[in-house]
Amino acid sequence: MSSLSAARTLLNAVTATGASTAVQVDGGQPVFLQVSGITTATVALQGSLDGTTFATIGTALTADGIVTIANSPKYVRANCTAYTSGTITAKILY
Repeated sequence: MSSLSAARTLLNAVTATGASTAVQVDGGQPVFLQVSGITTATVALQGSLDGTTFATIGTALTADGIVTIANSPKYVRANCTAYTSGTITAKILY
């Protein structure tokens, strides 16, 4: 896999809970997830070695911010795990 030169949108103006489609990244390389639009919600960066079983990696966000993972697993996704309000967008760069 080659790294992206521009961020890729995983969640686009979502207003409910749910996970994005998983993307395959360069395992062992850095991954950055930027989340905006959180009013009252939680968004987690989740990773998987097999693309099926996902777990939260890093710290879940309850306010706009960036999660950085120095050594990513093979697959990652953004997951809005709790939602009350906001219009949430999550972008990934790897």
